[in-house]
Amino acid sequence: MSTMPDHDRHPEPWYRQFWPWFLIALPASVVVASFVTFWLAVSRPNPLVVDDYSRIARSTEQRLEREHAAAALGLSAEVRLVEGAGVVQVRLLPETVEPDSLELRLSHPLVEDRDQVIRLVRTPDGWSGNLASIDGRWYLQLYPGDRSWRLSGLLEGQRELVLVPIGTP
Repeated sequence: MSTMPDHDRHPEPWYRQFWPWFLIALPASVVVASFVTFWLAVSRPNPLVVDDYSRIARSTEQRLEREHAAAALGLSAEVRLVEGAGVVQVRLLPETVEPDSLELRLSHPLVEDRDQVIRLVRTPDGWSGNLASIDGRWYLQLYPGDRSWRLSGLLEGQRELVLVPIGTP
């Protein structure tokens, strides 16, 4: 007569045991995670990645030409953000330069959807426009309607800024 317990003679089937399912779950979870990663990569493309480098090089050259044109004219601009009122005031120097229209572009360094283009209106004190709420770091570009020159600067929380052409102290 055998002294072995009954469960040793008839072990449970494999699908009722813990370890086979645990060993199957590890690679299965990796497969599921890879599908989720693939879905995220396809459904949310990165807007910061650029694929047309020659177009970027041409636009960079044009921007530098506009900056040099502003430097040749001796241009600078004083930009003041009126807190709470949602207004931006711009005074163009020298005052003898009188473009037909001015635009101020505020570019957010990370989120393209937050960028703003403000068409400025001539006032007795210079130029003025309506501004949505901004906070943090912004790149500013000021240019006339014909885009013959450009002034640029960096806004990092301050409410007043002087825009000068690149390379100007």
